[in-house]
Amino acid sequence: MTRAAVALDVVAGIGIGPGTEVLLNRTLHVEGVRSRFGDPVWDLSGAIKDRHSARQAVHWGRFPAPFRHACKLYLFALLNLVDDAPRLDSARSLHPHVKTILGELVPLRRFTTWLSDAGVTSFDQVSTEHLDDYLHYVTDATGESAGTKRCALQAIKRLHLYREELPAQCRLPAGPLWGGASARGLAHYESSWGKPNTTPRIHPDVMEPLLSGAIAVTHTIAADLLPAARNLLAMRHLAHQIAPAIRRAPTRTVSVFETTKAQLECMLAALDRNDAALPGIRTGEVTSVDLMGLAVGGWMHHTELKRMKETPVMLAASGLPIDVNLLRINTFNHIGTKPWRDEPVDARELVGLLRHVTVACFLVIAYLSGVRTGEALNLRRGCISRDPTLELTFMSGLQLKADDGRRQRSPATIPWVVTDETAHAVTVLEQITVSDLLFPAFSVCSQQRFLFGATRTRTPGSINTDITRFIDWFNQEVAPVVDHPLIPADPYGSIQVPRLRRTLAWHIVRRPGGTIAGATQYGHLHTQMIHGYAGGADSGFPDDITFERFLHRAETIHDDAQRLEAGEHVSGPAAEEYRARIARARTFAGLTVTTTGQVNAALSNPALQIHHGAVLTCVFRRATAACLPPSDSSDEPSWTRCRLGCVNAARTDRDAVNLREHVGALQQDMAAPGLPEPLRQRIQTRLIEHLKTLADHESSRPTPNPDQDGDNE
Repeated sequence: MTRAAVALDVVAGIGIGPGTEVLLNRTLHVEGVRSRFGDPVWDLSGAIKDRHSARQAVHWGRFPAPFRHACKLYLFALLNLVDDAPRLDSARSLHPHVKTILGELVPLRRFTTWLSDAGVTSFDQVSTEHLDDYLHYVTDATGESAGTKRCALQAIKRLHLYREELPAQCRLPAGPLWGGASARGLAHYESSWGKPNTTPRIHPDVMEPLLSGAIAVTHTIAADLLPAARNLLAMRHLAHQIAPAIRRAPTRTVSVFETTKAQLECMLAALDRNDAALPGIRTGEVTSVDLMGLAVGGWMHHTELKRMKETPVMLAASGLPIDVNLLRINTFNHIGTKPWRDEPVDARELVGLLRHVTVACFLVIAYLSGVRTGEALNLRRGCISRDPTLELTFMSGLQLKADDGRRQRSPATIPWVVTDETAHAVTVLEQITVSDLLFPAFSVCSQQRFLFGATRTRTPGSINTDITRFIDWFNQEVAPVVDHPLIPADPYGSIQVPRLRRTLAWHIVRRPGGTIAGATQYGHLHTQMIHGYAGGADSGFPDDITFERFLHRAETIHDDAQRLEAGEHVSGPAAEEYRARIARARTFAGLTVTTTGQVNAALSNPALQIHHGAVLTCVFRRATAACLPPSDSSDEPSWTRCRLGCVNAARTDRDAVNLREHVGALQQDMAAPGLPEPLRQRIQTRLIEHLKTLADHESSRPTPNPDQDGDNE
């Protein structure tokens, strides 16, 4: 008897059956991930290039049963139609990325649940009235943001757009959906695309001790922990490799005694095969096995290991040598003038400290490089290189929000240019990770990290949580011991990783001379970064710098205006132009800027070209700037070549105060014994110039009218 062939659904020219792979036309970045159409869960992580995404799987059991098969067909179309794929008007790519698809599954499930509640069991039963009702259901919802509503409607717009690519039972009604209006317009959603970054900066009084503490951890504390950490990870890796079946079984199904005994037996044999030693501890003159270290390194239950009467017998019978302090730290380096610790660190505590070291490395890397959060989390072993000719250090990695051509060239031609502190933090991570990813997911010694650490990174949320824990630990355990400043609470709330990038831009603009680490300053860091990807348009970092410059300029001029109104005196050849520009700059009050182009135009406006230096104020006009040669097209003064007699110079009362302090310092230099005569003459000349400038400033001060404050009689 012959059985009739089962008709297959056809999508993207592919006949679909239960065994059909769901990622046929997508590039796979992780081998071994092969979900099939009939699976209840589709793992899409293999098609996601960056590894820090939290949602990477589709659980079909969460979808209403009547729509489950149709939604599978639709998702298959989204994944495998990559050539000439239907595109929304707002689309910026040729086909939806996997992360975009995953983000629209929740709105799709919401829509199908709403249809099921309305008695509709398939997409071809949906009428225009149903769609209009759903539109009102979404837009009239209270307590939801316009962005959430826009996403809910965008998912349906895309489903409708794909109707011709799907079987008949999966198609929504033909014709323009909701009159052809965009999801953005229907939801009254105002996109943040192109607008200034509103991410709050980390307060300088918080960022400075936070960075200082992180650098202290990556250097001093990490140096103390790394030898034992490498031994611990090597032993734990071996323990996972040789573990018997009973150790891999769920703990609730097996005996703790039998599991510990079997793992100990396997572990001792493996150590013997590898010519390795048992971890040891010395108490007085007695050396014994470090059972805590053996338990943590050997993946065993510590309490059971101590309790078992078989433990000492098996250890003695193994004949293995004992390496004292193999997994313990007893000596500690100084931070400042004091050691950061005075009690030994055993293997159990070491695991927790390594998590703090990882967070410190992340803070140093993400902050000092200016990379995006995802770019930092996706860094891999070997990402640091050095060019001795250029004397630059490079960091290569996955560049997000860059076109494919630029992203492909990045490791060789346009990496980030980074500081030695950043490179050192990467080196530390390379010694405490068991895979290529520098920030693998899961706990330090967990079985999951050894199995999946090469394909899954930490998520931004988990890093945020660990930063909070790092601050608490540092303030309680390290700062008081070494007299390091405490890391205070930030007025804008907990430290979130996107705030690091914005804060770096603020420091570069507001404190270019501020010291970061050693002799490195923010101004030097900015100059260094613009040589690589961080200085390119795709990185987005130059835009952050531009907005910070505009905000700084506007705030400074606002302060100048208030001081003029309060009676601050201004002298010098550019004094009148200074007052005129302050008056014209009032037009910027309440100005709303939405694009980088607007900011650049504002920064080039002469009304905002006022720059405050150490002892004078530059009312900048390039044509008359004594600090710039005729061939220089710079739009700001060059303070290193500043000339006191420049016609662009003005001097406020604030400048006069600073100049008096400088005069006092020069007078002290003049009084120093043994001062060379040529240097004495130069200082004397400079003193005469400064004293004359101060005298001119005071003599040009308007004489107060005695009748202004008194009564006219």
